[in-house]
Order: sequence, then C-alpha cells, then structure tokens
Amino acid sequence: MRLQTDCRRGPRLAVVACIAAAAILQWACSDASLPPLPDPVLDGFAQTVREQIRSATERARAEPDSAGAVGALGKVLYAYGQNQAAAACFERCRRLEPQQFEWTYLLAVTRSDLGQTDAALVAFEAAAAMRPNDLPAAVRRADLLELSGERSAAADALRHALQLAPDSAAVHYRLGRLASGQADGGAIQHFEAALAVEPDYREAIYALAQELRLVGREAEAEEQLERYESSRAALRRHYKDPLIDAMDTVRSASAQQVFSDARALQDGGDLEGALALYVSALEIDPNYAQAHVNLIVVYGQLDRHDEVARHYERAVSLNPSIAEAHYNYGVSLHLAADYSGAAAAFRKALAINPQDANAHNNLANALENGRQDAEAARHYRLAIEHDPSHPQANYHLGRRLAERGRYRDALPLLHKALERDNPGAPLQAYLLAVVYRELADPDRAQQYARLALEKARAGGHGEVAARVASDFGL
Repeated sequence: MRLQTDCRRGPRLAVVACIAAAAILQWACSDASLPPLPDPVLDGFAQTVREQIRSATERARAEPDSAGAVGALGKVLYAYGQNQAAAACFERCRRLEPQQFEWTYLLAVTRSDLGQTDAALVAFEAAAAMRPNDLPAAVRRADLLELSGERSAAADALRHALQLAPDSAAVHYRLGRLASGQADGGAIQHFEAALAVEPDYREAIYALAQELRLVGREAEAEEQLERYESSRAALRRHYKDPLIDAMDTVRSASAQQVFSDARALQDGGDLEGALALYVSALEIDPNYAQAHVNLIVVYGQLDRHDEVARHYERAVSLNPSIAEAHYNYGVSLHLAADYSGAAAAFRKALAINPQDANAHNNLANALENGRQDAEAARHYRLAIEHDPSHPQANYHLGRRLAERGRYRDALPLLHKALERDNPGAPLQAYLLAVVYRELADPDRAQQYARLALEKARAGGHGEVAARVASDFGL
C-alpha cells in the first residue's frame, strides 16, 4: 500500500502525514547534534539487573557513536521499564543510522508506550515508509490511528495488514472493533474470523457476544458470554513482534538466571537465601509462574503459610495447569495439618497428571489423617500402580496391614519400601524389625533394628534412634 502523504486525510492527520514525510528526509540528512546518553536508574532493581544495566551503560559510554552499543543500552532500559531513557537511546541510534528500520520502529513503539501519540505516529509513518510490509508496524500504527480518532485511516492500515497476513487474528479483531455497531454484520464476520484462528482469543469472544446481542441473536450471544466466562485471561498481543520480543527476552533471561541461583540454594538447604533470590526473580518478571510455585515450597518449609496462599493464587492465575503448583500447595497445607485442604489440592494436581505417584501417596496420607481409610488405601495402591517401588506408598500400605495383624502380607511391601534410599528408611526398617519380632524371627528382627538405628543416626533422626535402641536393647 502506498503511503498517503498528500495531506488529504483530515486536518490533524494531514499534519502528521506531512511532518512524517519531511521527517524521513530530515532524518537522513540532519546535522543536528546527537541526543545525550541517558543516566539510567539503578536503585530498586535486583543485583543481576543493576549489573546488566551498568554493563550496557559502560559500553554505550565507551562507544557513544556506535548504534549497536547505544541500541543495546536502549533495549535493556526498555526491558526494565525505563522507557524515557530508552527513547533517548533509540533517538540517538536513529540519528546515527537513519536508514535502519529497527531504530525508527523501536523509537515509535517506545514513544507510543510513553503516551506520546503524535510523535509516535510520526515515527511509525517513517517506519512504514522504510518497510511497508512489516505487519507489527502496520498493526501498531493502526492502533495509534484509532486511538487518535482517525478510524478511517486505521481501517486502511488494517486492510493493508490483512493483505500481508490474511489469517491474522489480531488484524481481524481490530477490523471488527472498528466495524462495531454497523448494520452490515462486518464486525461479526471479523470477530468470527479471529476466533477461527485463535479460539481462546478472549477479547474477541466478548466483542462477538456484544455484536450478536446488538443484532438480536440473544442465544448465540449468551453462548459466547459463557465461553468468555470460562476462558482464562492472558497477556498476549496475538501477533509476533520480533524486535519487541527480543527485548522481552532480556528480562526473562535475567529472571531465569536469578531463578537458577535460587533453586541451587534451595536444593542446598539455604531457604532464606533461596527466598531472597526467588523474590528478586519476581521483581524482574512478576509473571514468572515457576518462581511462584517454588516459593510455595520455601514459605511452607518456613511455616509462613499466609505467603504460601498468596503465591499459590498467583501461580494458578498465571497458569492453572501447573500440576506442581497444586501439589506444592497440598504439601504446605498438609504440613499445617489442614488435611481437607491438602486433599483438595492433591486432587487438583491429579486432575492434571493422574499418573503422579507422589500426589496419589500424599492424597492417601491426607485422607487417612481425615479418617477416610478406604479411599486412602485406594490411592496408596494407585501410587504403587504408577510407581511399584514407591517407598512411602509401600510403607504405608505395609504399615496398615501390620496394624491389622497381617504381618506376612505386610512383609513384601515393607521390603519394597527399603529398595530405594529415601528419608523414611529409618521408620521402614524399624517397622520391619517389629514385624519380624511379631513373627518370632529374632535374628531378622535384630538385623533390621540395627539397620534402622544406623539410618536414623545417619539422618539425624534422634527420636527414631532412641526408640529403636530402647525397643530392641541396642
């Protein structure tokens, strides 16, 4: 589509278009002084982010006439929300490399994010002149035109975008939005086209429902509203934007590094250190669902159950299909002796992953604590079905049999429990010793009592060690 720069699109837009045409020429030949490099803000950011910003700033100051170095700083600043400073970088890059689409486009996006609509439109017009067939630039420009009240120009831009990407749900949605309320049904067609490509496009579902209601198709409108209510909110732009996505990865990569460091501390038993780093990861990326999931465990182990609930709710709001979130929440509730709540959480985890032996075992334990013995036994058996050597499930089923005097039936389960090294080994060996004593096999009883004592002492289980020593004279 040829850009219109003949000043015939309405008074305000005419000024924008003419300025844009002049600006393209000016950008290519300007001798004006370059904008100064910004002074980034470091306070309030995680250490990893401060180092990242500081490093990019030092490089830009060492190479102030390198668009690559200055642009790298701008991208880092944009990634961490310092848009005004990022815009200064992109403006400098644009002056240094006036023919590079990247700098003009990033400047336009940043100005748009800052609410500088007129300046952003000028930059988008220039970007469109450099690369007329760029879909993200066309869509963003159309959004700004619509925001500025230039609906006809926005529709023209979107029709051009639709030629570039006929199956773009984002473009169909915007065309539907512009056609909303018209009697020809064009809006409905566009919203349906958007949903044919992306059935879970929540905004399009709601907009379609409203249009159907306007034309009297009430039953269909109600159906779409029900679909909307059952859908999950998601922060998506519904079209790929490689230059912006690349800047988004700056933040996600930093969050991932901090998360990895936190996980290492957690695995090493440093819960407070892990807690601090997980919080830092979320300062970098508040939508990092796995960091919320891991904090459920850390806060649970620190007995800070109010924080557990907060991070659980946040994790499932970001992704309700993370079985680990429900599982970890169940463990935390179990530790707090909320067996009913723990059982409900484990059931949600199993609804997502029915083959999780650990979830079956923990659900069984919670049910047993809630005096639901038959259902508990069923889930212990399911745990063993999915993991025949599961130590805890074998132990608990063996224990339940031993408590009923079925010692010989308990033996194979208790031996199976000890096949894998696990934290419950001292109790498992102790129960085996008790069972062999009940079966009048003193040699094996002593053998497993000594094993239980050894494992209890090695694992720091003083109470178990004392009990074994007392019961078996060791």
